Amino acid sequence: MTTAQPSFLLPSFSRHSYEVSDALQFEPLPSSVRASEPGETAREELLLKKLGAKGWGRVHHFRNFYQQGWGDGSGKALSPRALEAFFEFLKSVNFSEEVLPSVFLTDSGGLELCWEEDGNRPIQLEFSPSGIEVYREKTGTEKILALTESLELARSVN
Repeated sequence: MTTAQPSFLLPSFSRHSYEVSDALQFEPLPSSVRASEPGETAREELLLKKLGAKGWGRVHHFRNFYQQGWGDGSGKALSPRALEAFFEFLKSVNFSEEVLPSVFLTDSGGLELCWEEDGNRPIQLEFSPSGIEVYREKTGTEKILALTESLELARSVN
């Protein structure tokens, strides 16, 4: 019995077709993955719980991608002091089910948190490096608090 030969021929391959190109032969860059800070997982969960996925994503971007000079070139990076007061506030505040605050990075490196209460009346809180600016239409309040007063502020808006 004779084995039938295929009627086509396979192309001949060069030895070089299976070698890594010179462009891919380089030293890998150091990893940009960083170890998380102690308590960072709890903070991430807090952001998700209080601000939802969109709010979590915005704060994540503000922390990791907005450096000194963002925007028109004069925007400041997020202040660690403002961020700390912001998290202290979030730990203690209780938003109703229908409230999902919006969060913004300010030019001065602070975080502004906004939502509406009682018939679309705005509340705006700006956690800046030097204090917390409060605007609450419902009570006609406009004031500046110390960063250490974030817990009292949370109790007052609950």
